[in-house]
Amino acid sequence: MAQVKKNTKDLLRWVDFNSSISQSVDEYITYDHNTHGRYEERVCQVYDDLYQIEDNWKNVKRIIKVISTTLSYGKYTKETHRYISSLDVDAKTFLHIIRSHWKIENSLHYVKDVSFEEDACRTELLKSLLFKLWLETWLLTLSILTNSPTLNKLENSLLGVLIGFLIYKVFFFRV
Repeated sequence: MAQVKKNTKDLLRWVDFNSSISQSVDEYITYDHNTHGRYEERVCQVYDDLYQIEDNWKNVKRIIKVISTTLSYGKYTKETHRYISSLDVDAKTFLHIIRSHWKIENSLHYVKDVSFEEDACRTELLKSLLFKLWLETWLLTLSILTNSPTLNKLENSLLGVLIGFLIYKVFFFRV
């Protein structure tokens, strides 16, 4: 499954066209209310009309639209996200897959911000920033693979710093 974004203009145009002229083959609606005064309705619609999509995207079987309407602190917002998929499953399953992906994505960003203070960092040199992002992702992956209970042990590891420094020199300061 892949999200269809604005950088794929033709695909986005055909996804919107097909979903506007076709009847969805399945639909699933969820309502969420959390304790912070936020209400959200998600409508997941699945379409099988692949006009002008099937020629360039051979394995695509379904178009998925997720329309989120949110009420938070008296303000309504509405967002539409579009996806294409080679899976042939129902709307409830598609919505579960999409939400699971975002849960993982949000968890990764949270860990990187809390553990590495990514949002607070104001690195000025592009090479340093790129290296910092790469090293943080590398350390996070290493901590997951080694089942390290905390990232601090890994961050302060002399071996981790040495390997990171050597890779930094090799990739960013080639002659």
